[in-house]
Amino acid sequence: MISLHCKQLFPTELVNTIKCINIHPGLNPYNRGWFPQVFSIINKMPLGATIHEIDEELDHGNIIAQQEIVVYPWDTSLTAYNRVLETELILIQDNIISIFENTYSTIAPKKEGNINYKKDFDEICQLDLQEVNELGYFIDKLRALTHGNYPNAYFFDKNIEKKYMYP
Repeated sequence: MISLHCKQLFPTELVNTIKCINIHPGLNPYNRGWFPQVFSIINKMPLGATIHEIDEELDHGNIIAQQEIVVYPWDTSLTAYNRVLETELILIQDNIISIFENTYSTIAPKKEGNINYKKDFDEICQLDLQEVNELGYFIDKLRALTHGNYPNAYFFDKNIEKKYMYP
């Protein structure tokens, strides 16, 4: 079974019975889970694409292939994500035959890395108008939350009305 950007864990019985492969839009073990490009922009961790075997944990299994991409200071979530997708296509082309023939080799992730869940993304979407930090932090946060016309970043105005920031 091959999974592409799946947002759920597969049952243990399934992953222990048949070979399950995931194509993940992140550079495992960094920023496993939801929207790796968002968190890579914010936390300055590496970004890329990974093809890996699926185990019981989220984006955790042995790595079949991966490629890092550069995150530029002007990248938004969307521009970085688009380069990840291009990288995934190359990895798929280079590895699909060995995956289907079960002739690929793997390497174990060198460390556990970190995981970001949907709730982590939801938390960073809310902008705190009273937060104090360096300008670069806020620029990175807005870049990370800018993904085309998706209304990710928002704040509450004086009337406690939710206001979305659009690009």
